[in-house]
Amino acid sequence: MGSKEEWQKYQEALRRDDKEAAAEAFRRYLEAKKAEGKGGSKPTIVRLKVGEGWHAVPVDQIPDEIEKTPEFYESIKRVTGGK
Repeated sequence: MGSKEEWQKYQEALRRDDKEAAAEAFRRYLEAKKAEGKGGSKPTIVRLKVGEGWHAVPVDQIPDEIEKTPEFYESIKRVTGGK
């Protein structure tokens, strides 16, 4: 499957509020991007939280962060269309 289809599966998992499925779908999305010859850079998501500073998460570590940090999961869900 291509990265677009995997991204759609990721968004569907977010809409269902299925954290584990979202993390796995994001892993597959990253793998698909790499297989397509894309995703060679190492972007980082930075989350600011009032009173606690910032939290940097490399994109390839997002699935792990989704699984272990509920606040990050909720933030990424809002940002990537899971509402």
